[in-house]
Amino acid sequence: MTASHHPAPLERLRTELRGTLLLPGDAGYDAARTPWNLSIEQRPAAVAEPADVDDVRAIVRAAREAGLGVTTQPNGHGASDDLDGVVLVRPRRLDELHVDVEARVLRVGAGVNWGRALAALEGTGLIGLAGSNPEVNVVGLAIAGGQSMFSRRYGLTARSIIAVELVDAAGDVRRVTDADDGELLWALRGGGGLFGVITAIELSLHLGDALYGGGLVFPAESATAVLSAAFALAHDEPELGLDIGMMRFPDLPVMPPHLRGRIVATVGLVHVGDETTGQVFADRLLAVAEPIANSLTPFSIGQLAAVAAEPVDPMPTADFGAAIGPLDETFAGDFVEAFLRGADRGLTRCGIRAMGGAIAEELGAELSAIGAVHAPGLLSSGALLLDPSVDAEAALSPLRELAAKYPAEGMVPSFLGSQTSLADAYGPAVLERLATVKRRVDPDGLIRSNRPLG
Repeated sequence: MTASHHPAPLERLRTELRGTLLLPGDAGYDAARTPWNLSIEQRPAAVAEPADVDDVRAIVRAAREAGLGVTTQPNGHGASDDLDGVVLVRPRRLDELHVDVEARVLRVGAGVNWGRALAALEGTGLIGLAGSNPEVNVVGLAIAGGQSMFSRRYGLTARSIIAVELVDAAGDVRRVTDADDGELLWALRGGGGLFGVITAIELSLHLGDALYGGGLVFPAESATAVLSAAFALAHDEPELGLDIGMMRFPDLPVMPPHLRGRIVATVGLVHVGDETTGQVFADRLLAVAEPIANSLTPFSIGQLAAVAAEPVDPMPTADFGAAIGPLDETFAGDFVEAFLRGADRGLTRCGIRAMGGAIAEELGAELSAIGAVHAPGLLSSGALLLDPSVDAEAALSPLRELAAKYPAEGMVPSFLGSQTSLADAYGPAVLERLATVKRRVDPDGLIRSNRPLG
C-alpha cells in the first residue's frame, strides 16, 4: 500500500511521535501486528508504539480525526481477527516500575510484564497476584479479572487494582481511583480495555515471604485417581493454589524421553507458607500414585515462572475456556474421558484452575465488575495447530460437551478463549452497567477492546 492510501492524520502522526508508527506496506508492519496466538490474522490500520504518555494522547487524537478506533495489545494476548479500521497500540516502552514496600503497592507502566514485576519483588517479602506466565502483561491480566495461583488466598487480580492512569477517548490524561470516579474504576476492575488507553496501573501487594510449590506429573492410567484427590484437596484447603489437568506431549525428539508422546495428568501447586506444610498437602497426592516428575520446591517470588514452567513463545493454537463444576470424583472420570477423546483429535492440554477461597469473598465485591466468582473451577484448554491436519473444533468438542454437562456460574474474562466477548463472562446487569460507563466516557466508541461487551 502506498503512502497516498493512508489517512492523512496517520501520516502526520508518524512525523510527530517520539515512538514509532507502522502502516500497511511498511517494513516491520507484519511483525508488529502479529499477535501471541499465531493462528489469528489481524490487519490494523496502523501499529503504534508510543514512547510516552504524550505519544498516547497524539495517537488517540489522530485516530479520532481519521475516523479510526484504538485498541491496546501489549504482547498480543487476547487478540481477535477483527482490527479493520483500528490503530493497534503496543505500549512496550511504557516501562515504569516501582515497588513501595512500606505501602505494599506495585506501580507499573502498561508495557511491563509479570516476569519483570516479580523480579522486582525479590527480597521484599511481598507478592503480586500474578499470572503463571512471565510474558503476560501486568495491566492486561488485571483489567481482565486475573486469576492467580495466589488468588484463593488473596483474591482476583482485578480486585487488587488501586488506581489506573489512562488517556481517555478525548485524548486527555486521567488518574482513576475510587475517590474521584469509583464507577469507572469499578468497570476497569474486570471490564477490560474498553474505557481508555491505560498508561500505568497501581496494585496492592500481599505478604508472602515463604513460598512452596511446583508441578507433579503422573501417568495417564493414574489420572482419575490423582485428579479426584486433587479436587478433594482443593475443597479441603481453600487457600491453596491448584491447577489440575492433563497434557499430551508431542512425539518429537526435543521432548524429554520420559514424556515424549505421552498423555499425563498434571497438578500444579502453590502454597503461601513453609515447605513442611506445603509438603503435607502434596503428600495427599503422592499417596495416590507415583509421579513421573516432581518439581516441588521452596521458591521466591521471582522464581514463580520457573515453578509454573509454562511455554513463553507465541504459537498457533485453538482454545476454549469455561466455568465448570462441581469438582468431584464423578467429574474427574468424565474429565479424563473427555480429554482422551480430544487428545485423539489433536487436543494438547486442558487445565482446571481451582477457585473458591478469597475469589468467592463477597466483602468488597461491589467495587469491581468481576465481583465475587462462585464457580468451583475454570477450565482452560488448547490444541496446537502446528499440524494443518488438526481439526480444532473436533479436538475441543469433547470439552465443550463436558462444560455443558457441568455448568457453573461465574467466569473470569482472562480465561475465555478467542473470539469471545464479555457477554460470555458476565450477566445482563453487569453488562448494562459496563455499557453505561462506556457511554459516559467514550460515547463515540473510539476505544475498542479485544473482548467487546457483546
